[in-house]
Amino acid sequence: MGKIISFSNQKGGSGKTTLAVNLAVLWCNSGYKVAIIDADAQKSLTYWYEARKKYYGSNETGIDVYPYSTTTIIEDVKKIKRKYNFVIIDSPPSITYDTIQVLRSSDRVFVPVQPSPVDLMATIPFLNLVKQERKKSSIILNRVLPRAKLTYAMILRLRYAGGKIARSRISSKVIYAETYSVGRGVVDISVTSDSSKEIINLGNEILRNF
Repeated sequence: MGKIISFSNQKGGSGKTTLAVNLAVLWCNSGYKVAIIDADAQKSLTYWYEARKKYYGSNETGIDVYPYSTTTIIEDVKKIKRKYNFVIIDSPPSITYDTIQVLRSSDRVFVPVQPSPVDLMATIPFLNLVKQERKKSSIILNRVLPRAKLTYAMILRLRYAGGKIARSRISSKVIYAETYSVGRGVVDISVTSDSSKEIINLGNEILRNF
């Protein structure tokens, strides 16, 4: 039976879609069966998938896509996960009814956060919502600059809000944007690059802690 995971945060620009597509590519390239669902009205995940079909061909993407329906998503994923190892949902960048439905349909919620005081503080209300829905969440520090520093106080605030912070961190390398624009993931290019190692480490951490 497959695992339903969502990438969610009310803060826009946190990198939800980038992480979703790169983990989808990692896992499908590793032999897992992967499906994706785009619940974000901006449809960034859908645009990425369309670019992937152009690059590889409609039948060679390695990933299946399913439509999102507000009223049926919980039941939909129960059916879908029977056929896949992973079903990945990209959530809206806001707290709405759709967001709550995505949370309720997920086995685990991953919350990308950029390491700035503004982003971290904006994430706390969302973590409170995840906690209210009694879902396990993990915070993924994303677009981390080489010399970025997180104060101990900020980390304590996040943990108090119910978030567990993943050990794996994702950098702000331009390769993420370059591969995204053509429907690819960083591991499609090279599994030995620094960016691919970041995604591999994150994917392995998710598998270990599920």
